[in-house]
Amino acid sequence: MDRHLKSWLFGASVDALTIRLGSPSEAAVAAHRAVVENWVHAWQDSRLDVRWEERRWPSLGRQLLPVVVTIEGADAIVAAAGETRRWQSLQQRRAQLQALDDGPQWSAVLVETFRYWNSLADNDFDRLLATVRWLRQNPDSGLLIRQLPIPGVDTKWLGTHRTAVTALAVPLGVPEHLGLRERELLRAVVIADPALRRGLPRIFAAPDGELAGLDFAASQVLVVENLQTLEALPDVPGTIAVFGWGDHATAVAGFPWVRNAPRVVYWGDLDTDGFDILARFRAQCPCESLLMDQASLERWRDLAVPHAAGGSVDVAWLTETERAALDVLQRNGLRLEQERIPIGAAVELLMAAGSVRPR
Repeated sequence: MDRHLKSWLFGASVDALTIRLGSPSEAAVAAHRAVVENWVHAWQDSRLDVRWEERRWPSLGRQLLPVVVTIEGADAIVAAAGETRRWQSLQQRRAQLQALDDGPQWSAVLVETFRYWNSLADNDFDRLLATVRWLRQNPDSGLLIRQLPIPGVDTKWLGTHRTAVTALAVPLGVPEHLGLRERELLRAVVIADPALRRGLPRIFAAPDGELAGLDFAASQVLVVENLQTLEALPDVPGTIAVFGWGDHATAVAGFPWVRNAPRVVYWGDLDTDGFDILARFRAQCPCESLLMDQASLERWRDLAVPHAAGGSVDVAWLTETERAALDVLQRNGLRLEQERIPIGAAVELLMAAGSVRPR
């Protein structure tokens, strides 16, 4: 029915629908006479184009039964199918959406996006319509999602229905990003040396733009991939630790105070993703790795867990011992998560760095 409703909604011709009713046999009528009489009366009262045929049965005599019904027009067909309410709702939705634009291509957009707005609950369609209207009037608002002055539309709702909103809004001249400002990531930082804090908290979080503008003079910067590991890090002289945040770690490589640090250390999971991030970080900023070599893997291999190998790594940016560790992990389908390794082992290596050599 959906396919027919869509085509009829956008002006396709409606062929007459002819349905054979399957008249009951003499035995069936005799066994269920009241039911059959009600069925016959219903067709007599239907106001549809019904063809009747006479049946002459020895036990029941002459009977006039409906055998074929012909229904013409979309309204009549959907009424016969019990879909009148839905059909009227679709007509109203199409009219409301059509009113958004009178351009020659807009009807084609509504056809292409039918699957998005056809199945929505009434309240969600109302929000969709209100959102597209507002975005068209404010295509470069620069607002956060939670700031949108649209009843019922919040971050969760737009996250769920963003595809539908974008499909309708972009053809109306709204940018792909809907003219909205995304919430900035707040990256966690641990100033692990009291002498470097200068009034700042030991642990804080800020957007990358603000972090890049700070004037730290750390002798070593540690980029850590696990937030709990970062927060558990004790004080280490001359050290500032930064949350890597997965694929966002490469942004840290661009911070001036990171690039100017005599020593930069990356510590991530021992798996394909971890080594991929290390390689991409190192491609932008020279760094050492921490506990991501073959010796570390063998030392704590009993803490590794099964993990299907996937993805690829530009091994040209890895050291020989890092490549050896990655090879073992991939051949054996393993991963060793950073937080499984005792943090004391990392602190010992950081402290043992002693006088930091320039890069």
